[in-house]
Amino acid sequence: MSESPDYEIIDDTVFELRPHKPNLTTPGRVCLRKNRNFTNRYLALAEEFKQCRMVEVGVDRGGSTSFFTKLFQPEALLAIELSKKPLPVLTEFLAQHDPQGKINLQLGVNQADPVRVPELVDSTFADNPLDIVVDDASHLLQPTTATFEMLFPRLRPGGLYIIEDWSFRHLIERGITHTMMADSSGEVAEKLQTTVRKAQSAFDTPMSFLICQLVIASGLQIDWITDMRVTDGFCELRRGDADIPAGTPISSYIGSVGSKMFAANSV
Repeated sequence: MSESPDYEIIDDTVFELRPHKPNLTTPGRVCLRKNRNFTNRYLALAEEFKQCRMVEVGVDRGGSTSFFTKLFQPEALLAIELSKKPLPVLTEFLAQHDPQGKINLQLGVNQADPVRVPELVDSTFADNPLDIVVDDASHLLQPTTATFEMLFPRLRPGGLYIIEDWSFRHLIERGITHTMMADSSGEVAEKLQTTVRKAQSAFDTPMSFLICQLVIASGLQIDWITDMRVTDGFCELRRGDADIPAGTPISSYIGSVGSKMFAANSV
């Protein structure tokens, strides 16, 4: 039976929603690796962030960059990606849909680089504040925290900071648990346990740790974070109008009480 994927049309572009599969079912469309809930949220933000100044952290194969280009029609968009591998599909898309060169695509950039990332933001936006930042990059605690510390202070008052897929490690656990419960023979459970043991060294503190810290921050630094919205894998933070020095560490967001709460698993 053939698959009938979900899709979204913006102007003349058809985006095929393929969050778990990078291959299109229909030629000529753009593969957008986001689920419907994520896509709908961005659609709801479209009017507010038209002609925005935006940073996208984590480009993957370029579908989201194409999506943001059409949806927000940004004044300027800095898109950074760790991989140095060329993205010909995205390059071709931008050649057609971004003739004025408003999209600054930068490959081979580590999201936690304390020198390169601010340099790129400065060269792209000069002294102008950012309107929106989307972090859909490593999904690891330390680099995600480092990016937040660098870029959240750069937002304008009322600007939006979005962290995607913060719950993916918990989704993996849920999937493993359901698989094991359905495994009457025990063979699958044994294989899963072996795989987890081998990969244990790569399992750092999950990214949800940062989300918990930001909950504390939204209650303490109410002039820094005026609103926080957390759903399944999607976290939004509204920037307040108080001054936040560039590079302010997360410990300053959560204060002494919060720091004691998280001391056992600090980054």
